[in-house]
Amino acid sequence: MVPPRSGECARLKSFKVSLQEPDPCCYFAVRSTQEREAEEERSEWVLGLSHTILLIIDSLLPMAELSCDPLPGIPKTFRRLLAGYLIHRDDPDALSVVYCELQAPVGPRASLVIYENDACKSPIMEIPIFESSVCCDVVGINCSCFVVEGHHFASQSSSERKLWLRALSNLKVKLQNKAPEPTQDELLHFRSAIRENIRTLQATQESRIARDPLLRLLEKPSRAFPTRDRVQQAASNGDQDLPEAPAEDEVRQKIEQVNGPNQSKPVSL
Repeated sequence: MVPPRSGECARLKSFKVSLQEPDPCCYFAVRSTQEREAEEERSEWVLGLSHTILLIIDSLLPMAELSCDPLPGIPKTFRRLLAGYLIHRDDPDALSVVYCELQAPVGPRASLVIYENDACKSPIMEIPIFESSVCCDVVGINCSCFVVEGHHFASQSSSERKLWLRALSNLKVKLQNKAPEPTQDELLHFRSAIRENIRTLQATQESRIARDPLLRLLEKPSRAFPTRDRVQQAASNGDQDLPEAPAEDEVRQKIEQVNGPNQSKPVSL
């Protein structure tokens, strides 16, 4: 324990690791006789931790592209603006991989509809988006998490998160300005703009690293989605379960393949 008024505090470079507010957080610090060395060591820790978190997120999400086009023969998707797989925080101990669809406004509200998978056969939940709805990012290094009306989500990258939040923000602006419901021609125009952003995002994405989920499958039902017995793998047919996570040694090997055994590298997003 370092006394708060001692000269040792000046040699400490601290960083914080938190879950989600209002959960507790942990503060860490590195110490060195040389300030620059301490800052470099802190940067290595922060980048290494953020890279590992993104590696876990990447391992859970399926190989599927974002979409802005409705599905033929499924009327409930005809107002789709943006759709893709996200991780949803069900409770402090569990999460789900779900397919989310942002829909154009009808009357005074838009919607974020959550499905089991990209077949979009039956919604699990619908989050209404009003002009006063809270949609914000989660502050952090290379963080891909964001919040929509108290629901916590994580996307594959911070760049993808920006796309979701931009689309949500644009919808809120239209609702605040009491804009009329978009026509079919306007929906086509909106989708064209979003499609260009999707293409730009895909051009900068790196190849996937982890092939298997790095978290274990829970057998108990999700609290947020009580109709499901387990988290299902996000696949186009919607029938395949998430495989068991690899052993701890395999996880360590995967992380070392990315960062090297003794060093941390930043994530390119």
